[in-house]
Amino acid sequence: MASLVSVLLLLLGCGGDKKLPAGDPARPDIVLISVDTLRADHLRSYGHPRETSPFFDALAADGVRYSQARSASPWTLPAHTTMLTGQLPTTHGIIEDKLSLPAEAPFLPELLQGAGYATGGFAGTLYVSRMFKFDRGFDAFNDFGIHTEKANLRGETVASDVVDEALRWWGSLPPEKPVFLFLHVYDVHYTYDPPAPYDTRFDRAPDGKDPKYKNYKHYHKHPLKDEAMEHQRAQYDEAIAYVNDQFARVKAAADAAGRSVRFIITSDHGEEFGERGSWGHAHTLYAEQLHIPLILSGPGVGKGVVSDEDVGSQDIAPTIAAWTGIEGLNPDGRDLSPTWSGGALGPRPFLGETSRFTTNRLSIYDQGLRVEWDLKSGATELFDVKADPAERSALGPERAADRDRLLSLGETLLGAPWEATAAGRVTSSGVLVKNGRQTALDVVPGDRFAVLPLDATVTFTAGGAEQGPFQAMGGTLPGEGAGLAFRGKAGGDAVTHDEATKKLLEDIGYIQREDEDEE
Repeated sequence: MASLVSVLLLLLGCGGDKKLPAGDPARPDIVLISVDTLRADHLRSYGHPRETSPFFDALAADGVRYSQARSASPWTLPAHTTMLTGQLPTTHGIIEDKLSLPAEAPFLPELLQGAGYATGGFAGTLYVSRMFKFDRGFDAFNDFGIHTEKANLRGETVASDVVDEALRWWGSLPPEKPVFLFLHVYDVHYTYDPPAPYDTRFDRAPDGKDPKYKNYKHYHKHPLKDEAMEHQRAQYDEAIAYVNDQFARVKAAADAAGRSVRFIITSDHGEEFGERGSWGHAHTLYAEQLHIPLILSGPGVGKGVVSDEDVGSQDIAPTIAAWTGIEGLNPDGRDLSPTWSGGALGPRPFLGETSRFTTNRLSIYDQGLRVEWDLKSGATELFDVKADPAERSALGPERAADRDRLLSLGETLLGAPWEATAAGRVTSSGVLVKNGRQTALDVVPGDRFAVLPLDATVTFTAGGAEQGPFQAMGGTLPGEGAGLAFRGKAGGDAVTHDEATKKLLEDIGYIQREDEDEE
């Protein structure tokens, strides 16, 4: 601990950070830190052998660390929408980059702003930018221009930029004003290129011979050699060490001003380094992508607690709401306070999903068991997460009853928002979910079903006449006499990208080029 204090003092003294004003001890500040692409098992406090995270680990030792935290999505936009609404993607519906949260949807920063908090948001990626309306409710919001043709998705904005701007804004506030600060950094996302001296902490420096990331499918067909993959892992760990030290500056500045701060350290998703034969994220829902860190520390939070409760990123917003007494959220998650005050949340199921690129997968987790359901192929895998946290070995056919129970539970959790109002045949660009996975359904009035992905189109045919296609999220809903009705929550505001932004997204694998390898 002494060495950590020395590092904090050194960083504060050498960084020239602006002195923060005095705070109000009765209303602690809240700092929510999201490290993009940070998987839990690469932090030392979660068992990683490398010294990647002394500041995060110190917060964990002084607070609450959740060993079983999971995200609901393996990519940035839906995961951060969940983080700041408390709603799962199957509720908020923002599952693709053509959609953003509509203005009427409850949003944590907006509610905190209304409760008298100074709200500052500083984010280092397009998918947490004002293009997707993440600036809602922030008195100050800086996305570093990444929504324009000058976007910096290749990594021009680094963690020090985010922290510098955040501390500059915080230092300009009047005394005793409570603060909600949301900080997002992208350094741990590919290309994992931290500045010197971090770039040689665990391995050689990057060079021109290192592979340039293409896309997830490419590496299924052309996997990295072991040495090249290990170098990427080392760079990833170096990037974690870099952002860890940058965020230590935030606490050092707050401590120097005598401010009372509650910290939340988390991530939107993880990263695969060959566990399923490829490299990257967004395409699957296994542990390396959905097992995220969650650390809470500060006044009123338990000290030295390791909680094995099943929790998720949907619990962050309701926990902050409980701390601050705000109302107005409509979350799927819960306040986590009982987990450090002698109580328990009790068992509850979790849904995760992804439909990025050409995937269509659903994760159903309940009481230590999880099903990975590939809706495109119909394949399922059942894992005992407690006994096999890395999900290395799927359970066999002798556990078919457990698998079927989870699949049935998944259907219940999805609900059945589509309803037939006439007899006919339903087809979809996605998959119809009713008593399992269906490619088409013959329906009679009153039949209900779900559609995945949520933004898939649905067509109704009766008597040789076709109605549709209809689309619940960002599309066209059926009207009177269409043979179908949508009874769920539709929505999502449309988002469009200019050609320069599309090119930048291609460069980091978020949009797949037409000429790239397909399976």
